[in-house]
Amino acid sequence: MRRNLSVLAVLLAGLVGLAPPAVAATPSDTVTLITGDRVAVRTTPDGRSLFDVRPAAAKGMARALVHLRLGDRDFEVPGTALPYLGRGLDLSLFDLQALRAGAPLPADPATFGTALAKQFKEDNARGQFGGAGLFAAGRTFALAGARPAARPRSVMRTVSVDANDIGGKPADTGVAFLYNTDDGNLLDPNESLNYFAGGTAKFSVPDGNYSALGVFWTADADGNPTEVRFSAQPDFAVKADTAVRVDAARATSKLTWVTPRPALLDDTGFLFRRAAKTGPALVVDFDAGPGVPISVSPTAIPVRTGALQTYPYSRLVSPPGPGTPYEYVLQKATTGRIPQQRYVITAQDIATVDSTYFSEFSSLGLRQRSGMFSFEDSGGRVSHPIPLPRKQTEYVSAAPDLRWFGGFSKYVLPGPFPGWAGGQYEPFHAYRGGTTVTEDWNRFPLHPAGGVALLPLDDATLPEQPAATRAGDLLRLAITPFSDNQPGHTGFGFYGEARDTVTGHYTLTQDGVPLAEGSPVGATELAVAQEVAAGPSTLGLTIDAGRTGPMYHQSTATHTEWTWRSRHVEGATLPPALYCARGQSGPDRACGVEPLLTLGYAVGGLRPDGSAVAGPQRLDLTVGHLQQSAASPISGATVQYSTDGTTWHDAAVTARGGGVFHAEFPADTDSYRGTDVSLRVTASDTAGATIAETITAAYHAYLS
Repeated sequence: MRRNLSVLAVLLAGLVGLAPPAVAATPSDTVTLITGDRVAVRTTPDGRSLFDVRPAAAKGMARALVHLRLGDRDFEVPGTALPYLGRGLDLSLFDLQALRAGAPLPADPATFGTALAKQFKEDNARGQFGGAGLFAAGRTFALAGARPAARPRSVMRTVSVDANDIGGKPADTGVAFLYNTDDGNLLDPNESLNYFAGGTAKFSVPDGNYSALGVFWTADADGNPTEVRFSAQPDFAVKADTAVRVDAARATSKLTWVTPRPALLDDTGFLFRRAAKTGPALVVDFDAGPGVPISVSPTAIPVRTGALQTYPYSRLVSPPGPGTPYEYVLQKATTGRIPQQRYVITAQDIATVDSTYFSEFSSLGLRQRSGMFSFEDSGGRVSHPIPLPRKQTEYVSAAPDLRWFGGFSKYVLPGPFPGWAGGQYEPFHAYRGGTTVTEDWNRFPLHPAGGVALLPLDDATLPEQPAATRAGDLLRLAITPFSDNQPGHTGFGFYGEARDTVTGHYTLTQDGVPLAEGSPVGATELAVAQEVAAGPSTLGLTIDAGRTGPMYHQSTATHTEWTWRSRHVEGATLPPALYCARGQSGPDRACGVEPLLTLGYAVGGLRPDGSAVAGPQRLDLTVGHLQQSAASPISGATVQYSTDGTTWHDAAVTARGGGVFHAEFPADTDSYRGTDVSLRVTASDTAGATIAETITAAYHAYLS
C-alpha cells in the first residue's frame, strides 16, 4: 500500500525554474460520522477504497460496526444506529462518499453519539426502538440533500421478508437486506434495506432473481451486544408478490475457531457478499466487537445467479501468563454457499510472524491488520490497541487470493476524535502457509524511504508507486521521512500534531542548478512532479526532515542527499505491481524507475525501546537501489558516529558483498552514559550515484 496516498499527498509541481510548494495535504482523507466515529479512507490507483475505522466508543453496541456496500456507495454504521435506520436515522448519515464530499452533519458528533448510545440502551430495555427521546414526535436526522429512492419503471411486486428474532418472537429488531442478483444497480441503496416490524420487512421491487438477508442481535441491560446472527435466503425468484423467511433460529452454525495453541476470542466479525450478473455487489460486513458470538445459517446448494462469498474474521489472543504473547488473525472465505462455521486451523493455514514494535516511550498504540480477498471491492478493519514497546508472535491466515495491509500507530492522538500518530504503514502483501517471517515496526533509526511492491511483480491487483520515476522528461518523486527499515514500510512523514515541532524542506537540482524547492510540512510524504531538461544530466535531491515532541526522542532529524545520472525515458513500462501515477482509466505505467540509492540499517542488539547496551556497537548497512531501477554495483560506503551531534568519528567498515557493509565502533563507559548515537553514512555505486545521510539521535546507548 505504500499507503497508496496519492490522494493524500501534497503535489509540489512546477516547470523548469524554481517551483513554489503547494498547500500541504492532511495525513489522510478522514471523515467523522454523526456518532463521532472516524473513517480514514485511502484509494488505490484502480479506485478501490481502503478503510481504517476508528470507533468513538471502546465497547458496547456503539463499538460494533457494520460496513455496507449498497450500489456504488459505502456506508459505515455503528451498532447503536442499526435499529433506527429508516425510523429516525436516514442511511445518508453514514454515506462515506457524501461525507468525503463535504456534506454537513445535522448534529454535533461530539455529543450525538453519546445521546444515541443512551437512547439505544433505553429502547433496548423497553423492547421497542424509535418514537421516543431523540426520535420523539417523528423527529428524523438526515444529510442535507439526501437522495430519495429512485423507483424502477416496471411492474412492482411486494416482497415480504418475514422473520422471528433470536428470542423466537416476530422480529421488531434487526435489519433486512434485499438484493437483485440480475442487476446490482436495479435497487437504490435506500430500497436495499429495511427494518423488521411485527416480524416483517417489506420491499417493492420488479420481477427478477433476488437474495435476502436478515441480521439480528441481542444486547444486555448496559447496551453491550451479546449475540449476532446472520440468516440468509441467498437465491430465489420473484414473479409475483412473494414472502421469504429469514428466521434467526435458522442461524444454527456458531463461528468457532480451533487453533493449535489456546487462544481467547478478542474481536470478531462476518462478511456477506452477494454479487449480481452485472453491476455492484451487496456487502454486509458486521464487526461485532470483542468476544461477541456470531452464528450463521449454512446453505448446501450453490447459488444459481451471480456469486456468493462469505467469510468470518477474528482476532484471538493468548491467555494471560508468562512467555512471549501471541495472537491469531484469521479469516477464511467460501464461494457459492455458506458453510458450517467451525474452522480447524493447521500450520499450513497460517504464517508465523515474529513481530517487534519499537518505541522509545511506553505507550498505548494501535495496530491495524486488514485482509482482502481478490473478490472484494473495498476493505478495512478496526484497529486494536497494542501496548508498546512489544514483542509478540502473530499467526496470520494465508491463502492464494488473500492480501493483507494495515499499519501501526505509536500512540493515539489526544482529543474527542482519536487518530494515528508516529507509526508506519505497510503495503499489500501475502503470506505463505507454513512459513515463518520477521516483521520489525518502527525499528530505529528512522529515515526517508519510498514504496516497495511486496506482491509479485506480475500482480496488478494493488500496485505501488516507486520513490522516483521518469516519463519522458517528467520526474516524479514520492518519498516519506521517518520510515523504518522493514522493506515496504513508510512512516507518517512531515505530519505531526499541534504540540509537535515538524520541519521539512526539499531541493531538486539538475547539474547543480536548482529546479524546485519547498516545504512539505503537514503532508504524509514528499510528492513532486517536475519537468527536467531532456539531455543526460546529474539530478540531485536533498530532503531535510525534523520531528520533535513529547512522543519523539529517537531519530528526530534527518538530512539526506542523493545524486544520480538521469536521461530522457521513452518506451519504458513498469511491471503490473508498480505504477507511475494515477491515470483517468487506471494506473499509468508508462515510465521508468530512476536509479536512486537506498539504505537499510540494522543496529546490533537493539532493544524494543530503541536502545543498545554500551560497549562494542555493531551496525549492518544494506545499500541498494529502488526496485526495478537499472542497478549498478555498489562501490563503497562509510559510517561515522557522534555522541553529541557535533563531533564525528569514523567507524571501522567491512564490505561483505552484495551491498552489505558491517560497521563497528567502541562505546566505553566513559563516553557512553546514557547517550544518543547519531549516524552519518555515505555510499556510492559504479555509475556515479551517491547518497549521504545524517540521522540525529538515531538510537540510544546505555550502561549495562
